[in-house]
Amino acid sequence: MEKAGGMTVKDLKPVRLRLADATIGFDVSSPLIEGVDLTIRAGEIVGLTGRSGIGKTTLLRTAAGLVRPLGGSVECCCTADTRADKGAIGLIPQKLGLVQHQTVGYNVLMGALAEASFLQTAFSLPSKRMREETRAVIEEVGLAEKTLESVNRLSGGQQRRVAIARAMLQEPDLLLADECLGELDAETARGIIDLFRHMAEDHRMAILIVDHNPVRAKTFCDRVYQLRGRRLIPFDEDEDTSSNLPVIAEGSA
Repeated sequence: MEKAGGMTVKDLKPVRLRLADATIGFDVSSPLIEGVDLTIRAGEIVGLTGRSGIGKTTLLRTAAGLVRPLGGSVECCCTADTRADKGAIGLIPQKLGLVQHQTVGYNVLMGALAEASFLQTAFSLPSKRMREETRAVIEEVGLAEKTLESVNRLSGGQQRRVAIARAMLQEPDLLLADECLGELDAETARGIIDLFRHMAEDHRMAILIVDHNPVRAKTFCDRVYQLRGRRLIPFDEDEDTSSNLPVIAEGSA
């Protein structure tokens, strides 16, 4: 839909991540990725694919502010003159970062600490609102009956749901998800994809997700990019011959 001045509804959505001519890596003489131009707005899901070791995780960590860019600019939930608000950026790492010997409820509650006071954090004293919201998001990801169960007794798919629930409770403006769909069966992956769609559509989160299967990513992402030869380029299904992995088609069994 066009707006005055030629702007579309999409153009009016807040920018959550903007990389401009960014160089990413650890050594300026041998960067992993060069000339990255990428903008992600609220409510968008953007996929990132590429072979192992090419720099996908480093790009996510750069977007999160954990790795400084070697050149160019990276603005994440902020502008060049401001800093991102506390809790504005959520990160689901490949290894999920869950406390294995603790319960599902404990792990999800950690997502509320971004808005907790110092005393609440230091003495593990969640408010009534935090406890209620924790129960609500656990139910939303379908794990209500597992609330008091230790994480190390859950399946891989259930553990990913715990990590997603933790991110939902944090309510970030931008969620960075690293290989959340890896090693999952089709049904479990489809359930997690539905959760990401819900977070983008209903919670207006911008999501940047790494997926090793670009064909699958195209079924639920608004855009998909691939890293190839130190460049971030749009994924072209006709050119890609690296993935023969099963595709999760919408409505498939």
